[in-house]
Amino acid sequence: MHGMHAETMFQRALDLLEVNRIDDALPLLNELHRAEPRDARVNFALAMAARDAGDDSRRLALLKKAAQVAKKKAIVFEELARAHTVFDEDEEAIAAARKAVTLEPKNPDMHVVLGEVYRLTGRDRMARQCLDRALALAGDHIGALSEYGELELALGNTAEAEAWFRKATASDNGDPSDAYIPLSELRGRTRDPEDIPRLEAEIAKDESRTQKVQGRLHFAAGAMWDDADDPARAFEHYERAHQLTYAEYDVNTYKARVEAMKQLFTREFFEQRKAVGTDSQKPVFIFGMPRSGTTLTEQILNRHPRAAGVGELKFFSRQGQTLRDGSRNPRTFSRNVLALDDKDYKRLGRKYLALLDRLAPKVDRVADKMPHNFEMLWLMALLFPEATFIHCTREPVDCCISIYTKALNAAHDYNRSQTTLGLYYRLYRELMEHWKAVLPVTIHEQSYEAMVADQEGQSRALIAHAGLEWDDACLEFYKGDRQVRTFSKEQVRQPIYSSSIARWKRYEPHIGPLLTALGDLSPKS
Repeated sequence: MHGMHAETMFQRALDLLEVNRIDDALPLLNELHRAEPRDARVNFALAMAARDAGDDSRRLALLKKAAQVAKKKAIVFEELARAHTVFDEDEEAIAAARKAVTLEPKNPDMHVVLGEVYRLTGRDRMARQCLDRALALAGDHIGALSEYGELELALGNTAEAEAWFRKATASDNGDPSDAYIPLSELRGRTRDPEDIPRLEAEIAKDESRTQKVQGRLHFAAGAMWDDADDPARAFEHYERAHQLTYAEYDVNTYKARVEAMKQLFTREFFEQRKAVGTDSQKPVFIFGMPRSGTTLTEQILNRHPRAAGVGELKFFSRQGQTLRDGSRNPRTFSRNVLALDDKDYKRLGRKYLALLDRLAPKVDRVADKMPHNFEMLWLMALLFPEATFIHCTREPVDCCISIYTKALNAAHDYNRSQTTLGLYYRLYRELMEHWKAVLPVTIHEQSYEAMVADQEGQSRALIAHAGLEWDDACLEFYKGDRQVRTFSKEQVRQPIYSSSIARWKRYEPHIGPLLTALGDLSPKS
């Protein structure tokens, strides 16, 4: 390919990625990749597109290729470190982040990514050291200040976290959404009357920011107006945030995928493969839609002396991505599933148990609370028929509103609009009904509303289903000293509260499209 033409095509692809037009950028990047498969810039750009599309397996593979060529580009290793953390590849993540620091020791960004990796792997002291180094290089670095806040928040130190986030919002050195998003989501933060005006002024700048950054600022403004009891102003910002953050979403593509799974995964499918699993009872799978109480459920188990929660493991979603092989055609997935033999299943089972043993070696039960594992229940049930399966449920419209008002990453593209979210939710429910009919395991239904109404009774039933003796510590889930690394990390440091029940009523004038899309799953009154 002619050099000038390739350069023009590459720049065009980057411009498209900046405005969230991933589907338009990919053909250009793929053509460049076919012409020169080892081009580190193209591999890096494809990796960023894969990240935004939620294809973490492809993202990691492409970054590895880029790192083989661009051995002195710190930014490649910075992104590679973050990609490794997605799959709980702790040592690989640390090695990549250290390489980034070695390449650019005076760049605070690289010390921040190493600090982030240390935080995510539970090495708090080392995380602090890295962030201190970053701040020594740039005392107003938004990334370092915000990451300090995330560290304190994960440890349950809300006041300290707020102080760091506020320092970050006062800076111009970095991405302001890194500071405003976590500050806006702090339930217990100080109510400063200047917060909203400052944030609105930040949004109005709209200089040369990417759509992603501007979208996140709108999410933060929505949350602050919501907290100020002005849902109308909040939804103005939420609507704009969704337009800027998520690409167009085709619900029919996902519907075809669900239909293909229903046809493939029959009772006969499981009967023919019943010998591939292990008898391990160690895994506890917690799944359901995001914002359905998965973190709360995990933390209740986490307080049991014989159990541990390890957060949202990407193990099974990675297997799903591998089986789809980058194709949206359900036939590709079905063909690859049918090609798996007994040895493949046994290998996957051993690999997952080895991961649990590494993350939580001294307990009998380990909770993996990846919400979207509801798509991979077929594999989990085959590999671990004796495991514990917990499906977290919540009033559909409350669950959807909680999703809609949170700055979930671009991989949650079903969250593009109220309509796509509601239709996606219906397909999730349809798939769950299928699993209940065909899976050779018992699924414990854990209602969020029931847990709020009867915490002790529901907690006892939950612990019993996991095959554990009752322990009173499970009633004080909010006192756990382990890190919490999800959107709910602040909420689960507090006793159960009921303010999220029937939350939809205060938004009713603004959620007409969602209620219509949910159809008969909408509240009756």
